[in-house]
Amino acid sequence: MIRVCQLRSSAVNDFLSSLALSATTRANIRREILTLWRYAFEQAYTDEAPIRVRRIRVCREPPQCWSLDTIRRMLCLAERDESPVVRRVPGLQWRDVMPCWIAIGYDTALRFSDLLHLHQRNYNNGAIRVVARKTGKPTVRKLSQYAISVTDSLLSKSTTGELFLWCVTRRRMLLKWKNFLTQHGIPGSSRWLRRSAATYVERISPGAAPRFLSHSNPDLAKFHYIDETLLAPVAQPPALR
Repeated sequence: MIRVCQLRSSAVNDFLSSLALSATTRANIRREILTLWRYAFEQAYTDEAPIRVRRIRVCREPPQCWSLDTIRRMLCLAERDESPVVRRVPGLQWRDVMPCWIAIGYDTALRFSDLLHLHQRNYNNGAIRVVARKTGKPTVRKLSQYAISVTDSLLSKSTTGELFLWCVTRRRMLLKWKNFLTQHGIPGSSRWLRRSAATYVERISPGAAPRFLSHSNPDLAKFHYIDETLLAPVAQPPALR
């Protein structure tokens, strides 16, 4: 724990250097400390300005996501998945749930938590309307006809008006995604659905992905979401031979 009296550049630098964690984790901790330190400085809890804290270089791999063919294959596999979801809901199978998750996730690029907490009240006029739980930003996205049909079907079974939480928990949904991808030899995780949606929006309309993802910083999409192998190729120099 870091106390206000410890908010000095030398102490914070020593603390960050002592952490036996990945560069990404240490960079995140640095950002959190600086956020709290700026608040403490602005509120006059400390006279030490939040400066001279060494940056932590993070080497990130270029983003990777699923191709459209892979997502379509996943959808076909999900539609044929007859395994039961939970014992307390007799007759409910994953083919009732997974296609809906995939279709809405692809059409809206909502985060996992926002998808999980969708409710009947978030769905009208063929669109999803939510306030993002992470950023507090309102998001409105139209659904395809397929997504509308599977959403209507799943909501007709819901006993609470919730789209997913009435039959699955967060842990169960994460576990299902992991097992589903492993079973069918598909790389990635459930997060790749959001990346894929953003990448194809960027492919159709260059520069539109940040708005589609509801990002304030356009660089976030470029460095964390867009798989450039699925975009139009960058201009290349003339071939030597």
